[in-house]
Amino acid sequence: MNAPTDDGSDELPDLRNPALAALLTWLLPGLGHWYQGRKFKAILFGSCIIGIYLVGLWVGRGMVVYWTWINPLKDSENFRLSFIFQSFVGGFTLPGIFQGLLSYMNKPPILEGWMAAPAQEVVNGLHPKIGRLVEIGTVYTAVAGLLNLLAMMDAYGGPVQFSSPEVESESSEATKSPAPENERSSEPATQSDHA
Repeated sequence: MNAPTDDGSDELPDLRNPALAALLTWLLPGLGHWYQGRKFKAILFGSCIIGIYLVGLWVGRGMVVYWTWINPLKDSENFRLSFIFQSFVGGFTLPGIFQGLLSYMNKPPILEGWMAAPAQEVVNGLHPKIGRLVEIGTVYTAVAGLLNLLAMMDAYGGPVQFSSPEVESESSEATKSPAPENERSSEPATQSDHA
């Protein structure tokens, strides 16, 4: 039995262009599934992933998602490993990538500094104000990115297919060749069989 599609049938959905579906899912969680016609999954994945991401961003006061172009071998304390996971949310993190690039090129931030790397004293000032919520916001946004990575893999590969044991045993019996006459019955012949 295959995983059911949105219309309740056992047939696999038409994945159309799986690579494009995965890219669309990266840009906006759920968009690739919508493109494939899997609207229930699109709404489910999109609302959950975007919801977790926005809650994390809100909890961290909008200062937990940003990118800095730092070599992790030279300055591991300021390297943003969490942003690598956050970046799988795609379109929501593109401003952070652009802001980090502008900062690297010594240009002023755009969009009034939205998702630009805050000054170190601002980051240090967040912990006394909101405490552990900084880490919680970072974890929520990173988890949203990892969940979207799974959604991208689903958009690319399609739903998981399961087969029931009855179907497997029926198909294996159908492929077996018939046994020779002397192996068909394990019971000894009776007098009525010879008569």
